[in-house]
Amino acid sequence: MSKITLFSFLIAIIQLAGAKPELSKRGPSILKEILSQPWATAWKSATLTKVRLISEKPDLHQPLNLPPVWSAVIAGPNGASGHLIWDSLGEGRLVEFSLDDDFEVKSDSGRAIRGIPSFQQFPIEEKDQKSMASGCVPTAAASVVSYWANQKYPQWRGDDKTIKDLVLRLRSKLKMTPFPDLDGFTPNRMALAGAYPSELLKVLKAETVAYNVPIQMGLGRFTFPLFKKEIDSSRPALLSCMVRVAHKPQLSWPHEVAGVGYCEIDGVKLVGVMDNFFPTNHKEAIRWIRQDAFRSILILRPRKE
Repeated sequence: MSKITLFSFLIAIIQLAGAKPELSKRGPSILKEILSQPWATAWKSATLTKVRLISEKPDLHQPLNLPPVWSAVIAGPNGASGHLIWDSLGEGRLVEFSLDDDFEVKSDSGRAIRGIPSFQQFPIEEKDQKSMASGCVPTAAASVVSYWANQKYPQWRGDDKTIKDLVLRLRSKLKMTPFPDLDGFTPNRMALAGAYPSELLKVLKAETVAYNVPIQMGLGRFTFPLFKKEIDSSRPALLSCMVRVAHKPQLSWPHEVAGVGYCEIDGVKLVGVMDNFFPTNHKEAIRWIRQDAFRSILILRPRKE
């Protein structure tokens, strides 16, 4: 075992030792509050299963050093499912959740924009005939570009006929950096691919000129009030965050997603996203993540607004 791996393992042990076992019992009360939301009543009979304490993979190649959390599967109606994660420290507050279903989220405490296409990352064959993921940045951006193309600016589609065409068009203009999958993010260990939000901003600005799309945009530090303003005005945003992989919570990474909604549950503010690395049965399913995971926000506004 290398010194780095041993150090990471020791950190994980120390973190787990600090976790409060009694907080495992907070899961049902958090779920009850989630299901009390007016838009989630169809899931009122849902229960928690497979409650376990999860720590970040000790030898993660690029660790974020996130603290251990309690994780559970939400068993919903008619075989549907979701996930719930909450803190193992402090007051045991809600970290994130999802319900694999299509909801119309509109209440006093939350709202989500409907009709935003959800795209998942896909493999691309490189010159050496090895596969590489399409990458979260262009894939998330394709969701937001598609939304505006469907809503107001069909010319933004250009000659692209499929979802993949649009992702590949945006990807071709970005400075993509490959990363080997040393930790099992993907089933076949294909290389991952990243890009900076600042590069995405440049590409999208150039796109609005090339396709005559009257949208202005800007990139800045994420704040919940700013994001809420965008959602209330039916404008999805592109968000960068530091998060666990929803279906493999022992893994974590910097990630780019399409921000589509907000709500407040368990005393915490949550951001609803279309996650491009999140297997679900409903493409419309939203992943709700606590606001402190987010770092930057790229906003897109029609010039007249």
